[in-house]
Amino acid sequence: MASRARLFVAGSVAALAVSGCTSTVAGTAVRDPSAPPPRTTLAESDLDGVLLSTTTLDGILGTTGLKVTVDTDQMQDQSNAVVDTDCLGAAFGAQEPVYANSGWTAVRDQVVREPGEHNEHWLEQAVVLYPSADEAKQFLAESQSDWAKCQGTLITFSDSDEVQVWNLTDVTVDGSTISQMSTPGADNAGGCHHAMAVAANVIVETWACGSSVTDEAVTIANDIVAKIKQL
Repeated sequence: MASRARLFVAGSVAALAVSGCTSTVAGTAVRDPSAPPPRTTLAESDLDGVLLSTTTLDGILGTTGLKVTVDTDQMQDQSNAVVDTDCLGAAFGAQEPVYANSGWTAVRDQVVREPGEHNEHWLEQAVVLYPSADEAKQFLAESQSDWAKCQGTLITFSDSDEVQVWNLTDVTVDGSTISQMSTPGADNAGGCHHAMAVAANVIVETWACGSSVTDEAVTIANDIVAKIKQL
């Protein structure tokens, strides 16, 4: 899979020896009592339909002309670029070693960005199917713990072994969605927002990278969750 452009290149992770912290966003979702109950189990055939369109993603990012550059039903494996494999899931999305032995059965993964070589934004949206909602929830809980342990210094290496240092924040929890921000430790502008959510028996994992990104990965994840709940 292509790297996260100039903002978050394929790389490795070195976690600081600090305890993981988690912050929680208050709020209670209110559901329409007249609406039918959401499905608790989706099928693999449902996955393509819950990913967001490039038009929707343009609206979230304030961009024009985003294109899908990678569209796959396979997990990725960038563990050879990671120093601490325990932090692979905090550094990259839809990683086979991270999801291994968790019971997942199917995945749809897309990378979206502007056309051309010098992309201002880099997005990833992935949905991962599990046999049951409980198994999906368990993976989310484990990911929250893993990401928290990796807060601190994030070191990435490009394909040409260029070193970039990033700061990985605490994990934020908002209902069934977790998120974490990576900001550059050097002078280059930009950042990458990483989110994960659960709905029914599906894990939703998203990335949003750009010079003015704040919480867009959560918006993308929550919009996918909303589509899942409409099925």
